[in-house]
Amino acid sequence: VAKFGEVTTRMNGFVRTLINDQNKKTRNKMFNKIMKYEEITDRVEVEVANYLDQVSTQEITPEVSSQIRSMLSITNDLERIGDIYYQISKTLERKDDKKIYFLPEQRENLNNMLDCLDNAFQIMNKNLISEYGHITLDDANKAEREINQLRNQLKRSYLEHAEKGEYKFQSGILYNDIFSSCEKVGDHIINVSEAVAGEV
Repeated sequence: VAKFGEVTTRMNGFVRTLINDQNKKTRNKMFNKIMKYEEITDRVEVEVANYLDQVSTQEITPEVSSQIRSMLSITNDLERIGDIYYQISKTLERKDDKKIYFLPEQRENLNNMLDCLDNAFQIMNKNLISEYGHITLDDANKAEREINQLRNQLKRSYLEHAEKGEYKFQSGILYNDIFSSCEKVGDHIINVSEAVAGEV
């Protein structure tokens, strides 16, 4: 499960490359990588669930039973993260197809959002290798608050710019889609830490 956390974390870097690198070859490589990773996340979720299913048929302590519940919840959240990154990559593919460009400021804002997610992933991965039921959620909650605050800030500024006609309509919609999706990734990341803490 901890390894699964690292796999989904890498997808944040792939999306970062798609947002910043204009090289067509590099972009195609990233689109394919994200698709491959999304398939991996689907497969791992099923494999872990099958394994935990076998474990739960044996006689187990209430503590192990609660750990199994946590792990099932975690793999579900990690698989959802894979889906969201795949959706983001499809949004960016549409952006390429329609030759839509982000303004430097939009790109910088998306990079800031990905930085916040990087931080949240680091905390999540640290929690995933910790003892279940014995972690504090302070750092994870703080990271989640930062992601939400940034999303609110970007939404406000996006609407202001859109009203003034400073963002092209189509690029504005795609931009809004991406930072909103990033915030959803943040929701799943905090769910993972809560599950490690035994709050499922």
